[in-house]
Amino acid sequence: MTTRIHVGNLLCSTAFISSLFLFSSHVLAQDDAVTLDELTIIGTRTDVPVQDNPRSVSVVGQEQLKRQAPLSIGEALRDIPGVELVDAGVPGMKRLRIRGESSRRVTILVDGQEITDHSSYGTPILINPAAVERIDVVRGPASVLWGAKAIGGVVNIITKKGTKGKAAELELGGSYYSGTKGRQGWASLGGTIGNFDYRITGGVAEHNDQRTPKGQFTNSGRLENTEFENDDISAHIGLTFGANKNHYLSFKAEQYRLESESYTDPSEITGSTDIDFGSLVFPSSGITAFDIDLPQRDRKKFGLFYDGKDLSSTIRKVHFDAYYQTIDREFTGFFEEVDVVVNPPATVPFNNDFNISRVGTTSDDQITNIGGTAQIDLQFHSDHLTILGAQYLHDNLETDKTTNIFSGSITPGGIFGGGPPVITSFDEANIQTFSLFGQNEWSITNDLKLTTGLRYYHVETELEETRTNLGVGREAFLGSSSEDKLLTSVGLTYKGIQDTTLRALYSEGYITPTLIQLFGSTSAGGQQVIGSPDLESETSQNYEIGFRYDASGFAVDMALYYSETENYINTISCAASPGNCPSTSGADYTFANIDVAKTHGVELLLQYTLPNTGITPYFSGAYTKRELQFENFSTYNSNVPRFSGRFGVRYEWQFANINAWADLFARASTDVKRTELDLNENAVGTDEVDSWATLNLAFGGTYGPDDKYRFAVQINNITDEEYRPLIDALPGVGRSIEVTAAVKF
Repeated sequence: MTTRIHVGNLLCSTAFISSLFLFSSHVLAQDDAVTLDELTIIGTRTDVPVQDNPRSVSVVGQEQLKRQAPLSIGEALRDIPGVELVDAGVPGMKRLRIRGESSRRVTILVDGQEITDHSSYGTPILINPAAVERIDVVRGPASVLWGAKAIGGVVNIITKKGTKGKAAELELGGSYYSGTKGRQGWASLGGTIGNFDYRITGGVAEHNDQRTPKGQFTNSGRLENTEFENDDISAHIGLTFGANKNHYLSFKAEQYRLESESYTDPSEITGSTDIDFGSLVFPSSGITAFDIDLPQRDRKKFGLFYDGKDLSSTIRKVHFDAYYQTIDREFTGFFEEVDVVVNPPATVPFNNDFNISRVGTTSDDQITNIGGTAQIDLQFHSDHLTILGAQYLHDNLETDKTTNIFSGSITPGGIFGGGPPVITSFDEANIQTFSLFGQNEWSITNDLKLTTGLRYYHVETELEETRTNLGVGREAFLGSSSEDKLLTSVGLTYKGIQDTTLRALYSEGYITPTLIQLFGSTSAGGQQVIGSPDLESETSQNYEIGFRYDASGFAVDMALYYSETENYINTISCAASPGNCPSTSGADYTFANIDVAKTHGVELLLQYTLPNTGITPYFSGAYTKRELQFENFSTYNSNVPRFSGRFGVRYEWQFANINAWADLFARASTDVKRTELDLNENAVGTDEVDSWATLNLAFGGTYGPDDKYRFAVQINNITDEEYRPLIDALPGVGRSIEVTAAVKF
């Protein structure tokens, strides 16, 4: 497929935004475009501006969140350099990849507390954007500060507290998405009464099948099985106390419920679905049905937090948090494959036999997380800030699966064959992670700062129970194992050049296998992927240098990096490695440490506000080259685009008491390739999606005291291009419009 941006549409869009310039009466301040002065704790666990951070960090603040109507938090992060949005064909369940690392290798935090998912695909971001104050992102390994799974990076979603200065403030809002004929609505009530602050937020969303241009992905203009709906509610209450008002205690509760379908690429269905011996049409050999539904994906969380600041001349800060979280998920799948056996004479279709395999699977899983963190910041010397902390996380997974199998034939004489009518299995496993961490910030001179970190992990895994109605379970794997790991990081920043920060960083990443990879099993397409208790943890080493400049309307943030990950976990066939697989079927798979990944790249954020105009051209993008080294070969076809990014021009002004803005931009990516493997991990083919580009226009504004009224409009894919962002992502939405509005009382 060739991507084309039509010049006529581009000129019309440019003329539209130019007309907005002509009607402007007052330009907003240039500072609205500057982002590097944002404070964040994500890079160092202390309040440090993005400009001075030793790590590659990005911040999506409240103003940016208000200027869009994101279907999910993932949508709000897709334009950060090095970040890619994936969904594995499941609408409404967005996940993030950072620097080519899979979603499973990215840590997702809500208010600093980990959302642990233990799936093969990674952690979906299930939270209402209306409840979010800001989002902080670390690109690259950050396991020293934020725990295991942070090989790719860390995303910390910080939720809103109570509105300051008001006893009560109610916000009502809603969005419409023509691309799905979808609707979202939310309400949020917050305020501060004396020393108490509070907030309650609720939302609901319903989306129909996605609209996509007719072509290779759909003949009807819509993607079948892409409906989804969700609802959520969250609550916050906080108390400020102490003679100096330097103690803060808060409690948060969240519930998010999602029901979704799963899209199947038409190319996966290789055979006819019409088995009718009374017609002249008979099925060809191939897959005739492949359906997956996720009727339940619910998350509940309760968190307790305490922060004390400036408790003495030595104790700068004390932090404690604890939480309890459950994730309930239900999965149903159906697979059918037909093999036509032609009986002479071939011209008579009624003589044909149809060998059919049918597999129906249901899975009910529950994950329970109990965790907490304690941290103290100590200032023993004016040039040294020392952090000491401990973290504990206990994950428990219960899986209850049922599989119905039919394997036989259909002939004009009847149905023959069969199989075990029902296979049931149950597994319960847990993983406990205890770690100690420390960091020291040493101001060697006024301009030179050295930041060193250390973290010790102790991890215990256990398969507590396993059973199946077949009488042959995995009892041999019952029991526990443990491992210890020590990680380090070293960062250096230099500010001796005016308005400029130079930085260098070495950091290590670490991720333990998920409980599914260790002890569980998944079934799809008539095959099983079975856990392997002997898996080793994955580790990575990352080297990067960076440059930041922020002055005179310019903002530049650039990073160059190289990372290497070892003991990569991938699937191998039980036929190729029978000694490592509990299954006797050569069609089944298991997990093994077989891969090494080497990645290098450049990430760049560049923007410039023209003096006294409010016009800001900008660019945000990444160059990524990633090599996967398997047992028998290596490849750069790693499902990562070589170039990707967003570029455009933003304009801000005041008109008729409206603080208005407009943004004309393009998103683009080079082609993406992924090498396919056979049962013995040899390369046998390549999946590919073409390069693409979309033209988009967004505009909006606020009006009234304290921005009482707010609206935003975004016109997506103006040229109505057919494209697919990544191999493991849904095809892109066609020309569509998103409208959001909110009012505060």
